[in-house]
Amino acid sequence: MLSHATRAALFIVAAASFVGGCSSADSGAATSERMQSPFSSTASDTASTTTTSSTTSSTTTPSTTTSSSTTTTVVTTTPYVVPVVDVAAAGWGTTHAGYSATDIFIGCGAEVVTPVNGDVIEVRTVDRWDASIDNPATRGGRSVAVLGDDGVRYYVAHLDTIDVVQGARVRAGDPIATVGRTGRTSACHVHFAISPPCPGPEWSVRRGVIWPSAYLDAWAAGEQRSPVDEVDRWVAGHPDACADAMADPFATDAASP
Repeated sequence: MLSHATRAALFIVAAASFVGGCSSADSGAATSERMQSPFSSTASDTASTTTTSSTTSSTTTPSTTTSSSTTTTVVTTTPYVVPVVDVAAAGWGTTHAGYSATDIFIGCGAEVVTPVNGDVIEVRTVDRWDASIDNPATRGGRSVAVLGDDGVRYYVAHLDTIDVVQGARVRAGDPIATVGRTGRTSACHVHFAISPPCPGPEWSVRRGVIWPSAYLDAWAAGEQRSPVDEVDRWVAGHPDACADAMADPFATDAASP
């Protein structure tokens, strides 16, 4: 069976005219006072009436707090899946032009799913990209961003139809859209990006800050590899990234819809 990277290479050759709606010029600054990951640190309550145990594993692991009156279970992580239904038909490479992201090549109309449990925080239903302007905030065309229960933002772009609304609660594997070629691209594919969430509209962090391909490879193999630690390290190394990204003159154009 061809590897995902080999399949991606074949797709790229077939789509020689692909101009990379995702290959916007590198903006230099990117990301966030990210929302605190539910399991980036573990708190312990030492009060005599409360016992807390928290474990992080490669699969969904609840943290259970027991007190004299109630027992509460809190999800501390999420399952992970490749964000397309037909993984065997998809291909992706290990690099991307200009910044850290992955293009998942698969046919137009293929079903796109959320890679994690989480909440839909951005939905762009209108393709506002105009080649004569080439606004970097609209190059993704129709798009969806999900804030995972792990505190990480997952962004898919160049979509055709969109099947979710902003604010919706989703679970890993739920259908959210179909593959298209909206925005700055000429080949059907999904732009997939991993980043911390920013507190306001911006495009240069959202488009991706760490390389997703290793995580896609793991999820395709059934391994539950989390990007949380890598995103946390990126945030620590770029403390002003979100502020810089939100100060970009095109930042407000990234807002829904």
